[in-house]
Order: sequence, then structure tokens, then C-alpha cells
Amino acid sequence: MRFLSGSRVGRWLVWLVCRVLNKPLPVEHAAEWMRIPEHSVDQVLETGALKSLYPQDVLEAARRMDRQRREHDERHAAGRRP
Repeated sequence: MRFLSGSRVGRWLVWLVCRVLNKPLPVEHAAEWMRIPEHSVDQVLETGALKSLYPQDVLEAARRMDRQRREHDERHAAGRRP
């Protein structure tokens, strides 16, 4: 399934299959969704930032992280304006 993680459609396909089968996402796939290095996924799980590797939890965490990144970027962009 790793080869499917390389495209947006592939990521959604794997997510959908895992969701329908009620299976956790493969670690490398979850890392791709979260845009974190694969070796950091275990640390993310240990800290509780991600409840599980189940598709619904990964999607929610990815949305939350995207929102935080956007807010962070907007704050820094506003601070650099003349």
C-alpha cells in the first residue's frame, strides 16, 4: 500500500478501504497524512496527539494540524508586514 501514499487519490483510497474494514492505517500512510516523518509517528502516538491510527482519528488530527499550521503562518506573516 505504500505506493498508493504518493498521490492524493491513493491516500484517500487507502483511507477509505481502512475505514470500511475498520482497520488502522499503516504507520507510513498515517505519517503521510499527518505530514510528519515516519519515525516520529510512534512519538506522536505516545504523546496522545493522535488517538490512534484509525482513519477517522488520523483525518481529524491532520485537519487540526493543518489549521494550526495556517494560524501559525498567518501570525508570522502579520508580524513581518511593514
